[in-house]
Amino acid sequence: MREDFFFILGNVSTFIVVIPLLISVLRFRLLTTVQLKLVHLLILVLIVESISNILWRKKINNLPVYHLYTIIEFLLIIRIYWSTLSQLVSKKLLVGISVIFVVLAVLNTIFFQSIYVFNSNITTLLSILVILFSLSFFYITLKDVEYTALEKNPMFWINSGFLIYFSSNLILFFINNYLFEKSTEASFLIWGLHAIVNIVLIMFYTIAVWVNPKKQ
Repeated sequence: MREDFFFILGNVSTFIVVIPLLISVLRFRLLTTVQLKLVHLLILVLIVESISNILWRKKINNLPVYHLYTIIEFLLIIRIYWSTLSQLVSKKLLVGISVIFVVLAVLNTIFFQSIYVFNSNITTLLSILVILFSLSFFYITLKDVEYTALEKNPMFWINSGFLIYFSSNLILFFINNYLFEKSTEASFLIWGLHAIVNIVLIMFYTIAVWVNPKKQ
């Protein structure tokens, strides 16, 4: 498969986030709290990907952007899960997890993976934590004996997207530095698969901002 195909696929994967953002603008007054929290994450993604693409086109290392992005992304994700996870664990524990993650991210950048290297250690940790959050959501949902229409629950779509995305990319995040060093056909294939999974994630985001549950 040619590099130009992966270039096009990468651009689609990057800027498809505009679709759920446009929908959220059109439905802004109808959005629930969880949907608004997702919009904040979508705005962050658009800003980071735009800056990253500009730097890449100017042949400037864009990896420092992702060191900061990973921290903010995690904080926004745990904010999305906050009300759900607080039913299972204490809010103090969630705050503790957030603080520890930020500290580890900073220490990793200072001592192990500089801002000019992909922070695979922290993205791997991020993936593991979000997978745990996702499984916890399903556990709490299954424990609830009251019938709820999951297809109308934006959190269900967000959670499912997270589980698919971070599970699929767990290995990729871990071996990312090796892929950066060698632009082989295999590395392009893996990045192509990553782009496809990201597009799937954005599709789940789109459904999440489209559904119209009762405001809570």
